Parts: sequence; structure tokens; C-alpha cells
Amino acid sequence: MRTKTLLLSAAAVVAGLISAQAQSNVFSANVVGYVNRTFEGAGKYSMIANPLDAGTNTLTAIFPGTALPNGAQVLKFDPSIGDYVTFTRVAFGNGWSPTSGATNTFAPGEGIIVKTPAASPNITNTFVGTVLQATAGPLTNSFAAGYKLTGNLIPLSGAVTNVTLQLTNVPNGSQLLVFDAAAQDFVTYTKVAFGSGWSPSVPTLNPGDGFFIKASSPFNWVSTFVVQ
Repeated sequence: MRTKTLLLSAAAVVAGLISAQAQSNVFSANVVGYVNRTFEGAGKYSMIANPLDAGTNTLTAIFPGTALPNGAQVLKFDPSIGDYVTFTRVAFGNGWSPTSGATNTFAPGEGIIVKTPAASPNITNTFVGTVLQATAGPLTNSFAAGYKLTGNLIPLSGAVTNVTLQLTNVPNGSQLLVFDAAAQDFVTYTKVAFGSGWSPSVPTLNPGDGFFIKASSPFNWVSTFVVQ
């Protein structure tokens, strides 16, 4: 994979996740909520992930109407070519160029990069949907060897060594690339077999963070999270 394809950004502000309360005597096992993420304006890059299941998890469903201004770009990393596929928000047709952007997926566990137009202010997007839970079995995010632009399937935060995140089985020699918004560049953390298990330090993730994992060998990120 070319180095230049990694010199992009991930950013933003995480807001709260809220649980919906059952009304009257109606009970639902679903927990719904929202997560606010701010995308850098002025033509900068932000790396994000979809933290909630919106039911229809496409670019159009997640970014309806004017959620992204015309000229904004969404970059999805394609491991098969080691590069990005770019979709641009436009004012004609179905709102995307190429038109396949309208139905392109942006589901929990997927990461994307958003590039705002040069004249754009910062943009706050509110993700609304259901918190995925392992009520019917574990939730699995699979990784082949190499790069994958990804995110947590569930909106949890903390150090990757935290048992709640359940990202403790990353193979040694793998790398996790988290974006530094101020520098518009990545900070690279390497999984090692000594100390805290990570060098130079243990990375921390927030709900809606997109990040790269460069896996040294295939593995599964398995979550058994259930709202108590």
C-alpha cells in the first residue's frame, strides 16, 4: 500500500450516547441513541466510523439531505487494490458521483474518510440508531492480513487493552493507526509481546473513531457486549 494513501486525517468530537426508555408498558430489548461527530472543515480530512445501526446503513441514509455539502468527498479504502474509492456529494442526479455512492455501505464496523470542501466550516453529523448487542450471538469484525479501515461495532470508548472493548487478541506485529487531527497525520501503535502489549503506548478509542488496523495475520475482533 502506498504511504501517501495513509497521509489523511481522522478527527472529531464525540458526544453522548443516550438510551431510549420504554414507554408505558411496551418493552423493547433495543437500545437506541445518538453519537455526534465533528468533521474538520476547510478542505481537511476526518476519519470516522459508524457507531450505530441505522437499519439502512448506506451513505445516503447516514448523510441525508444537506448533511454533507456539495463537493464533500467520502473515501472508502479497498484492500483489494490498496487504495481509496472516492464518492463526491453533488447537486444533481441521486446526489452522488459516481451514482453508486448512494447505495454504498457505511455500516457499523466500517471506517471512512470525509474530506470537506475548501470553503466549508466544521460539520457536526449526528449518528442515530440502535446499539448492536450480542444477544443472538457474538458480534464479529473479521480482519485479513494487511490494512483495513475500520471502527468498533459498538459505541464504546477506552484503551484497547480494556476487556470491555475486547480488542486484546490483535496479533503481535500488527499496527493500529489513529489519526491526530491537529497534525492531519497518523500516530502508529504496534502490538508487541512485552510491557503493556503496545508500543509506544496503549491506543485509546472513542465512539465513532475510524482507524486503520494493519494485521500481521488474520484475526477476528469478537464482542460479547450486552446492555445490562
